[in-house]
Amino acid sequence: MSTEIRAIRAARRGAVSAIIAAVALPAFAFTAPAQAATGPPETTQSAAAHTTTAQTVAHSGAQTVALTPAAPAAAADTVGQIANGLLDSRLYVTGEAGNVLSDADRNEIETALGGASDADIRAVVVSNDVTGVQVGQMLKSVASRVGEGETYVAVTADGTRMNGISKKLSSQELNQIVTRTNGAPLKDRLVRFADLAENKVDENSRSSAIGGFVTLGVLIMLAGVVGGLFLVSRQRQRVRAEREMAELKNGVQEDVTLLGEDIARLDLDVMDPDLDPEIRADYERAMDSYDRAKRATERATRPQDMQEVTTALEDGRYYMTATRARLAGEPVPERRAPCFFNPQHGPSVKDVTWAPPGGVPRDVPACEADARAVEHGGHPDVRMVPSGGTRRPYWDAGPAYAPYAGGYYHGYGGIDMLSGLMIGTMLGSMMGGFGAGVPGGDGMGGFGGDGGDVGGGWDFGSGDFGGGGFGDFGGF
Repeated sequence: MSTEIRAIRAARRGAVSAIIAAVALPAFAFTAPAQAATGPPETTQSAAAHTTTAQTVAHSGAQTVALTPAAPAAAADTVGQIANGLLDSRLYVTGEAGNVLSDADRNEIETALGGASDADIRAVVVSNDVTGVQVGQMLKSVASRVGEGETYVAVTADGTRMNGISKKLSSQELNQIVTRTNGAPLKDRLVRFADLAENKVDENSRSSAIGGFVTLGVLIMLAGVVGGLFLVSRQRQRVRAEREMAELKNGVQEDVTLLGEDIARLDLDVMDPDLDPEIRADYERAMDSYDRAKRATERATRPQDMQEVTTALEDGRYYMTATRARLAGEPVPERRAPCFFNPQHGPSVKDVTWAPPGGVPRDVPACEADARAVEHGGHPDVRMVPSGGTRRPYWDAGPAYAPYAGGYYHGYGGIDMLSGLMIGTMLGSMMGGFGAGVPGGDGMGGFGGDGGDVGGGWDFGSGDFGGGGFGDFGGF
């Protein structure tokens, strides 16, 4: 082999080695060491040329690798991605939840969910730091986009919290099933949920079928009587509705009058040029809210109309609180939900743990006086309203007061928030199911449940069924 050929091959080997080194160490520049020229001048020049070519390629490779940007972090899952995933599968594990299920676990869960054909379940595994409200919103939005499926459930990656909505199961039934799966690992909890939900749906179907046959027989037997009873019943319902509306209107007028008296006692002269502009603005907002509430009360003809009244009253109460703070030279307090015990007290200052008689404890917003009473074992100043010829707490005054309460909390979750606060009360039992059966409720496609549970660690409160307007799921 000639000296020239050997030199060329050596140069090529040097070029390959330089390229490999460039890829392995992209942050460094490569410089070939000078070598003494040997052999004939032509051979030396040829080898040098190949060596220079190798250095150039290596250096170019180093620059290319060094300038290549790092891959961006994976974006969080959106509602659209989750919905698309649930079109082809009954289980979706979000990227933020991590790799929490093995392939075998996934298969077992998919098999269990697929076997629950009557409950028709879709499940989403989410990260551990999401809230019940966020997950409730996500489930409703995903259900709206998928357009199929009867039950949707979300569970955290550690399996400790679960949240669900369903067309086949009521809020109470969902909560019972969720509670019965508490403490199980993620995979076992989802499998157990599928089995229990399917059994409950089947049980309901059997009961419904039996009840349908019995009802049909009774209806046939009583067909001649029903016609007459219908007219009597309708008249009684009309009378009862008129009485309930009159009592509700009296109760709401008490709230409106109390705000008006509060504004009058302050008696600020908004025309005074020396009055601080911010104080004037808040005081005028309070007066405008009072006028709006008064007009809405006069126009109201049904319980649903009272939501507009109490929404205005909540505004007025906050602006009166802000006005007094400014007059005293104090910071304007944070705008929080009204005091749960008595919305007439205005914005709450903190949450306290409270339970109705015989009910489970829950955190509720409270004003300073009521919070202090509860924390010291006393009784808060509860809003008593006229109902059935007597006075009782507004949360136990019947369905006519649902819009009344919902208006006060309209800006803080409305019926969804109250359904969690009022578990175990008369209104609480009427607020499940996305507003189904509640005056002023949404209905929302027949889904029962409320995107929340008692036993699983998430409170009720799933927000509005936003459909396509929810946007990204990644920020929840």
